[in-house]
Amino acid sequence: MSRTNYIFVDFENVRETDWERIASKPVKVVLVLGGQQSQLPVPLVKKLLRHAAQMQLVETGRAGKNALDMVLAHYVGAIRVTDPEGYFHIVSKDKGFDALVGHLNDNGALARRHASFSEIPMLMNPEERVALVSKQIKEHASARPKKRKGLESKIQATFGMSLSEADVAETIQCLIREKAVTLSDTDEMIYAT
Repeated sequence: MSRTNYIFVDFENVRETDWERIASKPVKVVLVLGGQQSQLPVPLVKKLLRHAAQMQLVETGRAGKNALDMVLAHYVGAIRVTDPEGYFHIVSKDKGFDALVGHLNDNGALARRHASFSEIPMLMNPEERVALVSKQIKEHASARPKKRKGLESKIQATFGMSLSEADVAETIQCLIREKAVTLSDTDEMIYAT
């Protein structure tokens, strides 16, 4: 069974999104519009319609400090009740959402805030995943996993347990292709300097 990733976009705060990243992924997007956003540009609407089955528009209908934030938090909670196994992503540069993410995590939910779509692990392309893992391997040489299973666990932890087994395997294969790691016959990892 595939976990659904719910992406809540604070559209007052983040307007640059790459909607093509959600195509064919187990993703539902809730685009939360602020009180001042009563009209959307036609090019944006066309992009949204290409992914209509995965999209939900929510108009706050209210203006004021944190009005959108409260509405977004309400929708996160409502969906959490109906799908407690979902992964909840909040796309916003507003660090105020970190308290909501922390509360969700403290209560057993998988949740994270991202500043952009490209930071959402399951929406990253293989090259973006490999770049991030390679960077971590270089920066934390003393914490490098010794075996393939350990590297698989590290990759999942890096991406918030949101990758499929196939995505993890593909990431390792790309690391091997780029010669960042070599896999021995006994499943031991050998790292480039």
